[in-house]
Amino acid sequence: MKLMRNQFGYTLIEILIVLFIMSIVTGVALLSIRYNENKQLESFANKFVDLVRLAEEQAMLQPNVLGLSIYQHAFQFSHLQLSMDKQQWLPLEDTILHPQVIPDHIQIALEIQGDRISLNENKKPQIIISTNGDITPFTLFFGKKGEKPNYVVIGDADGAVYATTM
Repeated sequence: MKLMRNQFGYTLIEILIVLFIMSIVTGVALLSIRYNENKQLESFANKFVDLVRLAEEQAMLQPNVLGLSIYQHAFQFSHLQLSMDKQQWLPLEDTILHPQVIPDHIQIALEIQGDRISLNENKKPQIIISTNGDITPFTLFFGKKGEKPNYVVIGDADGAVYATTM
């Protein structure tokens, strides 16, 4: 006569297989999240380049001297208003060139002529865009917080602006 054994619980092999499957799924999910952050970083650097190029075109067409103020968590374009006794920078009121917020997970650093520039709340723009398309030469580094920069945006004196990986 055969005895029937009731199975209570799982075997060690079954538990190991489940743990293995869970670790693979978790690994794929983490890689996907990291890939999305890198794509978002690249996309933001390219958006910055596009906005600066648009500002250059607008400065030449209007003609109006424009400025670009870069802060730790945002950047904004402004225009130079000249009056008899003073000149002042006023925020640009534009549907596209409006103030832009830098996402929290993105860290930036600005260099002008090889010098690291503080990104505090300055009243004067760090980068000037002239009416003939010239621009203050700059290098803007983009990276994830706490990591080395992955992307760099370079602005040349002749107005060429482009993004590249590091």
